[in-house]
Amino acid sequence: MSRAFRFLVGARDRLYQSGVLQTYRLHHPVISVGNLTVGGTGKTPLVILLAERLRDEGYRPVVLSRGYKRKSAGTIIVSTGHGPVVTWEESGDEPYLIAERVRGVSVVVGADRHAAGVLAEEKDLGNLFILDDGFQHRRLFRDVDLVTIDPLEWVAGERLFPYGRWREPKEALHRAHAAIVQASPETILPELPIPLFAIHTVVDGIYKGSEPVAASTLKNHAITAFAGIAKPDRFFNSLESLGISPTRKIRFRDHHSYSEGDIRSMPGEIYITTEKDAVRLEKLLPGLVLHLRISANIPEFERLLDLIRGRM
Repeated sequence: MSRAFRFLVGARDRLYQSGVLQTYRLHHPVISVGNLTVGGTGKTPLVILLAERLRDEGYRPVVLSRGYKRKSAGTIIVSTGHGPVVTWEESGDEPYLIAERVRGVSVVVGADRHAAGVLAEEKDLGNLFILDDGFQHRRLFRDVDLVTIDPLEWVAGERLFPYGRWREPKEALHRAHAAIVQASPETILPELPIPLFAIHTVVDGIYKGSEPVAASTLKNHAITAFAGIAKPDRFFNSLESLGISPTRKIRFRDHHSYSEGDIRSMPGEIYITTEKDAVRLEKLLPGLVLHLRISANIPEFERLLDLIRGRM
């Protein structure tokens, strides 16, 4: 099955290269943030970082997202820059999170990202697009293609769908203009055929809604940490870096749709989850669950911005 999937991916690539499958353009520049594997490579923090910086430079960014697992159809405006105007169920958890975190940046979701961009242009929502999870969305032309990479997955080799996590083979990286590689002090960065930029996770702290909570106040309590993300161990390790040692660690499937029973059945005095999971719990159990907030830092961010500006 993986061999058949590789053949189909290659055939699709050739159809786009030959022009048989058409690519559509928007009137403003498009920066795509994507990856070659499934989840857990830091796309959302990178989208937030780019959106904030470009907003601060005077652009009016619009994030275009599919809205994975949303309970709605068609093209929907999630935010016009002042926070979400729909529920997370209608937008998907990641677009909702982006709309919450980055004010002054619009967010539009739709399976057809070109149609989403056209709607944003008709409504004059912005003058620059950030395509979230867009590397495989070849239908929309992009000026800049950024690919996020987990170096451990890269050196482990590629195993394509349906038996592996890879959406495309490594050779597809040649379509990208830069690789954004997750890094830590012990990381050995891979050699790549395109410019490489290391990205570091910055732990902002523990939050209750929008209010920070001092980690010291959580000591001597039975803490249950849980996560419904692709790679939950990173979340648990980040808690440890704050001096928080959960009594229990519970893993759910990525994008898990929580019920009140999921939380009520958990032991412990204090519950901590990820920011993305907190979005899905916001209305179900308001104020009951704390969350870990993280951001991204790229030491050579100015060099990356120079690359992006040059292509725009």
